[in-house]
Amino acid sequence: MTVLLPPPVALPEPPGQPAALGSVVDQLTSAASAADRTAQLLQPAGTPSGWQGADASAAAAEVGAARTVAADLHEAVTAAAARLADHHELWLTVLARLASLRDQQRHRFADAGARLAALVGVPLENGVAAAPAEAVALVRAVAEEDADRGAEHRALLALLAEDAAATAAVLSGAVRPFGGTGRPGDAAAVTVRLAGALPGWGAGALATLGAQAADQLTRPGTAGALASAVQRWQPYASRPAFAGALVGRLGADGVTWLLSVLAGLAGTGEEGPLAGLLAGALGGPPRPDGPVAEVLDAVQLSADDPDGAADDRAVAMGLVLAAPGAGSALAAAWGRQLLAREVARGAPAGAVGTRGGLLPDPVDAALTVLAGSADSEASALLLDEPATWTTLLSRSWPAGTGSLAAVIELAAAGPGAGRAARAALQALGEGLGPGSTGRVLDGAGALAAVRGSVTDLVAGQPGVLVPVLDAAGTGVALGPQDDAALRGLGHLATDAGSAEEVTATVTGALRSGAVGASAGEVAGAHVALLEYAERLRYALAWSAAQSRAVDAQMLWELGVKQPLSLVTGRTGDLLDAAEAPVADLLDVDGDVEIGPDTGRVRSADDAARFAGAVLGLGPVPGAPLSADAAARAGFARTTEQLGRLAAPEESLLDRLGDVPMPDLSSRSRRGG
Repeated sequence: MTVLLPPPVALPEPPGQPAALGSVVDQLTSAASAADRTAQLLQPAGTPSGWQGADASAAAAEVGAARTVAADLHEAVTAAAARLADHHELWLTVLARLASLRDQQRHRFADAGARLAALVGVPLENGVAAAPAEAVALVRAVAEEDADRGAEHRALLALLAEDAAATAAVLSGAVRPFGGTGRPGDAAAVTVRLAGALPGWGAGALATLGAQAADQLTRPGTAGALASAVQRWQPYASRPAFAGALVGRLGADGVTWLLSVLAGLAGTGEEGPLAGLLAGALGGPPRPDGPVAEVLDAVQLSADDPDGAADDRAVAMGLVLAAPGAGSALAAAWGRQLLAREVARGAPAGAVGTRGGLLPDPVDAALTVLAGSADSEASALLLDEPATWTTLLSRSWPAGTGSLAAVIELAAAGPGAGRAARAALQALGEGLGPGSTGRVLDGAGALAAVRGSVTDLVAGQPGVLVPVLDAAGTGVALGPQDDAALRGLGHLATDAGSAEEVTATVTGALRSGAVGASAGEVAGAHVALLEYAERLRYALAWSAAQSRAVDAQMLWELGVKQPLSLVTGRTGDLLDAAEAPVADLLDVDGDVEIGPDTGRVRSADDAARFAGAVLGLGPVPGAPLSADAAARAGFARTTEQLGRLAAPEESLLDRLGDVPMPDLSSRSRRGG
């Protein structure tokens, strides 16, 4: 029988480098001492010598903040150093005990091996070496002792691991006041937190982080690596110093590339983090001389480029504007570009994603940002072009026009209200001039929904209304823009409530004396405008009715009348005779039946009465004519400028109906 010693139990050292930990403890101890000295040096927190007023208060606040940070840092680093020192000491103790256990194990196995060799090599039983009981007992004793050493080894490592966990908890608590969590990657979070407390130091630190983020975001790699970088840096994107460095380092090419990546993610459910990062970085408060403004000036959405890349960029812009953090300046700038492309292409920009799915309306996203921003200047900036108004008031709004109305109201409250009001009037006047082929805005669509807001905007700007009426009433030759604004004011006044509000504004300006010597002419021009609005109301109603009638007639012509004309013989004659009465009965014959224009008719006498009521019976200071005579003259000139609204021409379908149809009775019929 062979008796062997068991293999020794493994007694490895715990993972890690205690020497490195010792070095960290030394460094933390030095840092704690430095923080303590800094806090003591900053202790007298009085006003710095030579500083006065707001500068002195700001300097004192910064000194106080630095002292607080230094004191908190001293407390945190001291606690961390002490706890790490205790853990380091325990680690060294465990290492010493493990070394002792390995020495005991080595000597015990060496001695037991020698004794075992002597015990099992001599006696024979039937020619085979015997296993003395003493040898068996020796092997058993060695195994039991080694098992005890293994158990102690496991207990020591467990004790060290438990202490390491407790130490980690202390360290996490130490960094928590500074924005840390105790997990890898805390350096950026701590830097951002300290940057808020120490702005003088923080701007440079955040700029360094922003440049680092740009390098990681544009580094060649997998989509997963990019997603990880986006997740890491998104929380800090809205910090101005970080955003400026990030966008400046990315440049126009980098931002364009990230927008293309975002467009590719549209509709996948994974677009949120990147959209949020770009919204934070690009959507902060504007700085005309900053890197963000410079890059945004270079990243433009082409209005008429048919390339699909432009549509993808529009999709990405919409996603960025819909993300939290997008600011009003970005919404105004990108909203103008999106609307310009919608005008040029004849369809909403970015309405369909790269995978064909419908996406949120980018223009609506821009308006939502502006509506929630209370930024009247940015709202007015979006609305200072007539083409913008035409598009906004003629497009469909599936989600409602609440944001549009809010933006108009914001624009009305700011210094840019005059520009927005004039642009609105020019858009409303489009297509109303003699011989114009432009599109007239439909008063039943979006305009009807936001008419109250548009009226408040325009009526709140007497500096826009009065000069237009003054020029028309005094006979000044109106350019295309002024003529469109005058007609647009008439379009707005087709609504009775809007007309009353505009009249109140004009009346107030006249009574205040702000109009000057041409007050009588302005009064007459206003009454002429109301007369034009009355006739225009009927013309627009007739046009809408004609449009509906033509649509119905077209369906009847193509779906009923033309197929019936192919029927020959007596049956065809009967159907032909019955078609016209049936079409008339169903109101699909193209006739417009809305009755005569019964609206109020205003004349020069009404203009004179209005001038007398507002300006009084006496002469207007500086005017060559009496108020009523000037009003009559202003009425006549404005009426001449606006012209008479002519009856609409016969529709093309009506003309088509007058063309004789070919005689098909002699044609052979299929199967005949």
